Amino acid sequence: MMTKTKFAGWMAAGLAYAVLAGAETYDRPYDQPYDQAGYGASTLDERVARLEKRLSGETLMEMANRIEKLQGEVLRLRGTVEELSHELDKAKRQQREMYGDLDQRLKAAATPPPMMTVPPVAAAPTDATGTPPVTDPGAATVPPPVAAPSAPAAAPPPPPPPAPVVDPAVRQAAYQKAFNTLKEGKYTEAIRDFKGYVANYPSGDNTDSAYYWLAEAYYVNRDFNSARDTFRKLIRDFPKSAKVPDAHLKLGFIEYENGQYGAARELLNSVVKSYPDSSAAKMAEKRLERMRQEKH
Repeated sequence: MMTKTKFAGWMAAGLAYAVLAGAETYDRPYDQPYDQAGYGASTLDERVARLEKRLSGETLMEMANRIEKLQGEVLRLRGTVEELSHELDKAKRQQREMYGDLDQRLKAAATPPPMMTVPPVAAAPTDATGTPPVTDPGAATVPPPVAAPSAPAAAPPPPPPPAPVVDPAVRQAAYQKAFNTLKEGKYTEAIRDFKGYVANYPSGDNTDSAYYWLAEAYYVNRDFNSARDTFRKLIRDFPKSAKVPDAHLKLGFIEYENGQYGAARELLNSVVKSYPDSSAAKMAEKRLERMRQEKH
């Protein structure tokens, strides 16, 4: 009987100890946050630190790559800006040259060529006494021989109507108006006025000059195709005009502006060869030298 009682006591004590030990173990993570199994708060901090370090390294690398890419883009854009700036400076210089050249030519031609006048009819010759010679009255009264009658000829066609009489003063005023408009820098209006002049006076005294200034106005407006056609018409229709050397020069300039440097060189050399003592030849030599400096 005594043995059973002791055994039961020992059993109860063991059970109580097991319950108390389990409770102690269950409460340990809260009482002792740093355990020996590696699952404590210190290991979590280390893992967070390692994750932050890894993320930080990846972010820095990504940012470095992006910065390098942006730097390359900036360099490319800077090169583009410099190239565009160079092209803009070149265009401005060429435009100034166009205006300057036209201005010099306008000043040189500020006084248009004088109008042609009809020479007076020569008077009948007189002898030493001041009286006109007398013709033989007999010779004047001899009738012509009578031709044999023939069949009536067909009536000749009526003569063409007489050309309208052009008032030189009106023609000169029209030319001067267009010329003054060009001097004022109103190139579009000058084109209109010179086109009207050559249409109304296709063979007037100043028609060759009108074609030249019309082409110059096109040139300054950078309408190179119209300028080329007009300079060529001047050369073709007025080969003896004093404007022909300058027209050849400007054809070379037009090819230069269009980037056709081979054609420009050929035309400019032709001006130098064909008109060696002209101002056009001197300007052609200057442009050829400039092309050599520009490696064209």
